[in-house]
Amino acid sequence: MILFSIPHLILGTELITALSIILTDKLASASQQAAKQLGISRAEFIRQAIAHELEYLRAEREQKAILQAFSAMKNDKQYLTELSELDENIASQLPKETKKWWK
Repeated sequence: MILFSIPHLILGTELITALSIILTDKLASASQQAAKQLGISRAEFIRQAIAHELEYLRAEREQKAILQAFSAMKNDKQYLTELSELDENIASQLPKETKKWWK
């Protein structure tokens, strides 16, 4: 639960927002212990955890979009026709190379 936020503080060159959050004792203790093991502040640990989760969610959305695109491709007759033509051309035998330029 966010109690308050103060927008538009500046840290270095980045605009930041200060937040106050309420954690269970168990979560507060675990985050403090993890931060200590990493040699960072709990605030930094929480920032990194949020950034990590946001990246995970972005990647998950991207993967779903890719799967939807592949699914759409399987049902697209024009795509399937073009794919078949490409497969046929790739499978055809290439002309014999007589000059052996690669040697």
